[in-house]
Amino acid sequence: MKTLTITEAETLAAKFRYQEALSQSEPINAKMLVRKLNITLVYRPLSEKSFGISCRSGEKRFMLINSRSTRGRQHFTIAHELYHLYFDEHPVPHICCGDPVTGEEKNANRFASALLMPREGILSCVSRDEIAKHDVNVATVFRMEQLFGVSHSTLLIRLKDMGLITSTRFQVLNCIKVKEAAREWGYDAALYEYGNEGVVISDFGAKARILFESGRISEGHYNELMKILYGGEAEED
Repeated sequence: MKTLTITEAETLAAKFRYQEALSQSEPINAKMLVRKLNITLVYRPLSEKSFGISCRSGEKRFMLINSRSTRGRQHFTIAHELYHLYFDEHPVPHICCGDPVTGEEKNANRFASALLMPREGILSCVSRDEIAKHDVNVATVFRMEQLFGVSHSTLLIRLKDMGLITSTRFQVLNCIKVKEAAREWGYDAALYEYGNEGVVISDFGAKARILFESGRISEGHYNELMKILYGGEAEED
């Protein structure tokens, strides 16, 4: 599989948005999209260098996301795994470990970036003066991070790839103390912190409940199934 150009990744992401009846510029709520796609999503602690795992079998799709990565990183990992689940020509269960090595990992990153931060959406947030000077200001950067639900570094890479900031400006913005700066600009720093441990998004529980209420499984069996899936922590963050 060849490595997608940024333009090709944007085209693929736009097609995916169109197929799922999503706007070509608005932010995506990853949890709601996963639920819509009927993907089982589980947040559990993984090793520090592991961001997520995905696999598919027929029409069934599954993701495991590291609850010890920041919420912004989790959002990006979900979009990254969507590429593997829907577009990877040779999908195999794999662990996303950060810096891409293979062509498909780079493709997944570029797709995720374009899906979460669509060109039209980014340009609608940036002033003509910022575009002309290739110098997006700090206030705009934090507003976009909060709007699109992505990490600081992820947004900066997207802005650099789109030619909206220079390499020098990237380095300056990348040295900011993110959580401290976010609070100074009036934003909740939760995006840059860990979260969602124990959260499960799946129709498994609903199906088990139907089986229990129809008398096809016992209450004990039903409770055991819930314990296996949710571990006593079924509430979403």
